[in-house]
Amino acid sequence: MTYIAVIPARGGSKGVKDKNLQLVDGVSLLARAIKSAKNIPEISRVIVSTDSEKIAKEALYYDAEVHARREITSSDSARTVEVLKDIYSDMSLSDEVCILLQPTSPLRQVSDIEACITEYESDASISSVVSVTLCEHHPYKVVVEDDNGEMAAIRHMSDLEAPRQKLPKALRINGAIYVTSFENIIKSNSFFCQPTRFVEMGKDESIDIDTYADLAKANLIIKGELL
Repeated sequence: MTYIAVIPARGGSKGVKDKNLQLVDGVSLLARAIKSAKNIPEISRVIVSTDSEKIAKEALYYDAEVHARREITSSDSARTVEVLKDIYSDMSLSDEVCILLQPTSPLRQVSDIEACITEYESDASISSVVSVTLCEHHPYKVVVEDDNGEMAAIRHMSDLEAPRQKLPKALRINGAIYVTSFENIIKSNSFFCQPTRFVEMGKDESIDIDTYADLAKANLIIKGELL
């Protein structure tokens, strides 16, 4: 089985300027993702897909391959799946397995990626593996508006006042790691190719950089200064 790590890294960012080149513990988000992938023997290639010359230069410095995005896949509304379809076509790929690593998850550990690979290889029927983390707020403790404009509990009204320990464990997608074959992505137009398995990551390891506050928090966590 051949694994290829893909790191999608656009140049534009509305919340944080040059987000993918921002530093956590002195190393850019992009470089941290590349270095993690290169520390895993099963990964044969690391490809950075970007529309930015600065990001391409950083990727090459850390010995990653660069895929130049088309304009249509460079907007903030473009789906990553479309980027992967371009990579599949442009780089003449076939039956390789894609390990998608978002650079905005800088505290993701090599062991987290390895756990996803192990899960993917544990059963030949598995089509996808996706990383998750515990929900900060349990989804059963919310109300939603129905078609008639009425508010109702997701499941039971009693859930709204139930102790969290009495509710089933709830996890959310953290966006850090996705594993599936390129062929599955082409066929399903999704990362969630059934059957999908999920691998849990820790709260700190799941931090996603979307604001300068997130960036500051990640730097505090890695230095052990966040209480």
